[in-house]
Amino acid sequence: MSSRYDHGDGPPPRPAWSLRPRTLRGRATVAFAAVTFLLSGVLALAVWVGVSQYLLVQRERVTLVQASDNAAQVQRALASEGLGVPQVLSQLPRETGSTSLLVDDGAWTTTSLLLGRDALPESLRETVIAGTPARQRIEVQGQTMMAVGIPLAELRQAYVEVFPLDELDRTYRVLAAVLAAAVLGTVPLSLLVGWYVTGPTLRPLDRISSAAAAVAGGALDTRIDPRGDPSLVPIATSFNQTADALEARVRSDARFAADVSHELRSPLTTMLGALDLVDATADPADHDQTEALALLRSEVVRFERLVADLLEISRADAGSADLVAEPVRLASLTGAVVTRHRLDGSAAQLLTVEDDAADVLVCADKRRLERVLSNLLDNADKHGGGVTAVTVARHGETAVVLVDDAGPGVPADEQERIFERFARGSGSIRTHTDGSGLGLALVTRHVHAMDGRVRVQRSPAGGARFVVELPVETQP
Repeated sequence: MSSRYDHGDGPPPRPAWSLRPRTLRGRATVAFAAVTFLLSGVLALAVWVGVSQYLLVQRERVTLVQASDNAAQVQRALASEGLGVPQVLSQLPRETGSTSLLVDDGAWTTTSLLLGRDALPESLRETVIAGTPARQRIEVQGQTMMAVGIPLAELRQAYVEVFPLDELDRTYRVLAAVLAAAVLGTVPLSLLVGWYVTGPTLRPLDRISSAAAAVAGGALDTRIDPRGDPSLVPIATSFNQTADALEARVRSDARFAADVSHELRSPLTTMLGALDLVDATADPADHDQTEALALLRSEVVRFERLVADLLEISRADAGSADLVAEPVRLASLTGAVVTRHRLDGSAAQLLTVEDDAADVLVCADKRRLERVLSNLLDNADKHGGGVTAVTVARHGETAVVLVDDAGPGVPADEQERIFERFARGSGSIRTHTDGSGLGLALVTRHVHAMDGRVRVQRSPAGGARFVVELPVETQP
């Protein structure tokens, strides 16, 4: 039955806060945040320019109207008899903090003790006295002010009013702070939104990655279901066609290997029968003949074992589902296999069963599990200097069988490769011993078929430790 990957399948979701620009989702999120930050910065700059200019124009308009009205009132008041210049200036309506100045034929009168003629730029004074209205922003004791000068009807007579711009500056600072906070606040917000939005967008890629990983792991029946996503249909179709062709090719090659292996068994049986006949009629005193027959028999037996292993693994590749699962008492079966393997009576010294694993049951194919344990024991004898310990334990809901050998161990960079077909370890006793290289590959096939896991690590004694893990069968 084909495996299907829909929108809810795939690898476990990555933590939202483990944002790494190396991943596609991380790069997309960072790009989304960068674009958002750039757009918000441009928008904030446009708002700043527009609002600041509007406030400045409005302020200048208000000051100009106020100064014009006050200048007209001064001119009317001076035409009246009995009013002096200081009295006229003191009666003018003005904004809080504004200062009025009047120049009459070079004589300056002001309503402030701190702001007089010298506070006004000379160019402004000369322009207004010459009869041209003018306005200019000036700095007085560190404060920004607006000076508006209006000529009066009399020659060399003018009115100047100075308005403080502190309120406008405070408005500018508040506006700048608000816009800056808004722009900076978009960064974490856009990161969160970008991470949330890119999840569903990139989920088809996760499904494709998961399906490709499943095919690479041996699940050749894996297919991608586009689930009606138009953008995924072409990719899913191409992937599924490739997977179909690959599965057909692998199945065909496996069937071919199985057929060849099967056909080889008949001549091998004939060869073994002929060897038995020759051995029965051979002269025991002829040592050369005896040695040649023994060598020939060992090679034929090894070839027969290779054909049998190749036939079994080919059947597995071809999809042969001959698994007969049943509850098996792991400790008892392991003890029986070790006893058969050690006919010298040393099985009791090798086998250790922990207390909580004495009665543990696993759902397994008894034939396959016996083959797994037998292959591991043979592997330890042939390639690891002999078996030193076999342990049956239980770790939670997992039953474990540990097989330790006396060899030099398996290097870390080869602990995955030795489970491949025809693989041999490098730089150790495993390189120089006989073997087809299919024993551990068969172990992996059988254990995976029983929903288990097999791996190799370094044993406490320094050799290799093969670990077989199987799920515990729940007792009714």
